[in-house]
Amino acid sequence: MSYPSRGRKVRRRRKNLNIRNLIILIAGCVVTILLLVLLIHGAVRLVSRGIDAITGSGESSSGQSSTVSGESSGESETSSETPVTWTTVEMTEADEREGSLILVNAAHEYTSEPQGMTIMYGNKSSSYGLSLAEMYMKDEALTAMNSMMDAFQEASGISNTLVTSTYRTVEYQQELYDADIAETGGSTSDSVQQPGHSEHHTGYAADLMYSGTSGWTYLDGTGQYAWFNENCYRYGYIVRYTAEKQAITGIISEPWHLRYVGPVHAEAITKGGYCLEEYIDMVKLHDYENPYSFASEDGETYLIYYVEGQGATTEVPVQAGRSYEISGTNEGGFIVTIPISSTGSTTSSSSGTGVAGESGSSDTSSDSGSSVSTDGSSSSSDAASN
Repeated sequence: MSYPSRGRKVRRRRKNLNIRNLIILIAGCVVTILLLVLLIHGAVRLVSRGIDAITGSGESSSGQSSTVSGESSGESETSSETPVTWTTVEMTEADEREGSLILVNAAHEYTSEPQGMTIMYGNKSSSYGLSLAEMYMKDEALTAMNSMMDAFQEASGISNTLVTSTYRTVEYQQELYDADIAETGGSTSDSVQQPGHSEHHTGYAADLMYSGTSGWTYLDGTGQYAWFNENCYRYGYIVRYTAEKQAITGIISEPWHLRYVGPVHAEAITKGGYCLEEYIDMVKLHDYENPYSFASEDGETYLIYYVEGQGATTEVPVQAGRSYEISGTNEGGFIVTIPISSTGSTTSSSSGTGVAGESGSSDTSSDSGSSVSTDGSSSSSDAASN
């Protein structure tokens, strides 16, 4: 091969080598640049996170977002609930002496004639007897008495319980009072309340007896009949006079004397260890802005508060759209009871009831019975009880 040809081949190889080296160099630069970009990007993210962690801005932002979301959720929940608004129901001075929570004792005379009375004969259940055919009780008290007596018979198998005294006129109470004074020779009676001051005037009270080995005997709160003392509150009754509360009630222990006050208040009185006088005094500490909240064993919560009477008419605050019950106290005011889960259903009452702005109706039912006992002397039986 000639020298010029060899020279051309050498130059050609050098040129190809230079081109290849250039391509490799360019590729290396591109890879290096890409690596640098990735490293810089990663470093920026790490630095950013570090700054956020130090300043807490990221946490704050997240927390703020969470808070706003929570507030929004809360606002949504709040807006879905009906806001509580108040209205008033007009009650009269006469209404103060009506209702299942009226207080009748030596200091508070009952001057009204009870309304809504039902004769017990033909309207009672067959689980108990009567000392007289012509005996009366308030509608709701009789309905509760039937339920209670049926439950006692089912629990014990006993059906010889006798209701011996319920509603009494003032005139009849006077006869009992005078007869007791004549018998004892005293100037006043220690066992019979003065006319006008007996709970029997209201139609809410009942005395119970049973048939024992020595004849008809008043319940003494022992044996199988202790069931009444332990369970009567479930049916709206309380044992009105106990030995523990004698200094307050002024009456000796009378475990046979039951008084209807309604299931809610009977449970609150019994579980709170109150007598009726103490319970009313306690409720009087609570107005509608600071009601007494009572959680019943049935799972319902009730708002209970007192409204002082204002004379001829009293505007009693109640929650709009909720059912309510208003009872007079016979000592100058009213007690309001509101089940807070109610949404407009009407409840039974004797003084005032219904949904705010609407008139309520008293819904009662009577059970008829075929067994009536006429054993026992009404005069001697009544004389043993206030």
